Amino acid sequence: MQSRPGGSQVLKTRSVSDAAPTRSAPTPFVSRQSGGGLGAAWVYVAGELDVATAPQLEQTLREAQSEARLVVLDLRELTFVDSAGVHVIVDAGIRARRAGCRMIAVRAPSQVDAVFTLIGVTEDVEIFDLDPAQPPVQALLQLNHEQPVL
Repeated sequence: MQSRPGGSQVLKTRSVSDAAPTRSAPTPFVSRQSGGGLGAAWVYVAGELDVATAPQLEQTLREAQSEARLVVLDLRELTFVDSAGVHVIVDAGIRARRAGCRMIAVRAPSQVDAVFTLIGVTEDVEIFDLDPAQPPVQALLQLNHEQPVL
């Protein structure tokens, strides 16, 4: 508060825009594949999966599916997904089943997983939880010996 001549006081205010927090830049999208051996491939995804980045993931998944009977899609570092991204993941799951193969997704963070739950992705894509301490190779060995759910 500031005092005016004559004893009245003026309350000093800030606008909402002055107090607005700054938003950090989005995490850049990353999609890469590594062969896990044993007829399996690991596809790692990080950042924001949207209409602009979905084609990159689609290409990565197609390459992985052409080389392996089991594809593990690691979504643990995905920060955002829109309908284009969900579409690519669901299509890859359907494509794998039709080819007699298997695609499994490692559960995404809660804000992304909620989108999958709302849309009903779990009917078309097998999703599992992976202990962060579990090495990917150990997970591949375990998954490769499980029978696919068709």
